Amino acid sequence: MNQLQSLIGTVITASIERAAMGATKGDLVHGLLAGLRRIRTVVGLQSGYGAACAVDDSIHDQMLERSLETFGAAPVGLPQPGAGAARAAAILEDAAMTCVTLNGYFPGNTAMTLAVWAMTERMLVVAGGVPHWRVISALLRCHEAEDEDVAAAGEEPWAHMAMQ
Repeated sequence: MNQLQSLIGTVITASIERAAMGATKGDLVHGLLAGLRRIRTVVGLQSGYGAACAVDDSIHDQMLERSLETFGAAPVGLPQPGAGAARAAAILEDAAMTCVTLNGYFPGNTAMTLAVWAMTERMLVVAGGVPHWRVISALLRCHEAEDEDVAAAGEEPWAHMAMQ
C-alpha cells in the first residue's frame, strides 16, 4: 500500500507541477476537476452509474471533512479558468488515466481511490478552501449525457474523450 500510495502521489504531484507551468490557479482547479471527471467517467463506463456515484461520494466526503476542519468558513468560489486551462486539463486527465491503468495492477480499486483523494485534496488547496458541492457536482457530471449516448451506441467509450 505504501508503495502504491507513493507512486500515485508522485504521478499526481509531477503532473500538477507540469500543469502549473504558465497556469493560473483557475487553470489548475479546472484541470484537477477534469482529471476527477475523467476517473468518474471511466468508472461509470466500466462499472455503471452507481460506481460513478461512489466516486462523487468520495469527493463529497473529503469536501465535508475539510469543511468541518474549517467550520464556519463560507464556501469559496472557483477561480475562473484562463488560457492555460486546456493544457492543465490535458496533463491532469493523462495523470488520471495513468492512475486508472495502475488500478489494474493492484488489488481492489486502491489506485483510483488514492488518485481521487489526492486530486481532490490538491483541488481544495489550490482553490483556497471548499467550493460549494453543487458547483463541483455539476462540473463532474457535465459530460454525463454524452457518455450515456456513446455507451448506448456501442461505440468505443474512449473515442469521444479526445481533447477538443
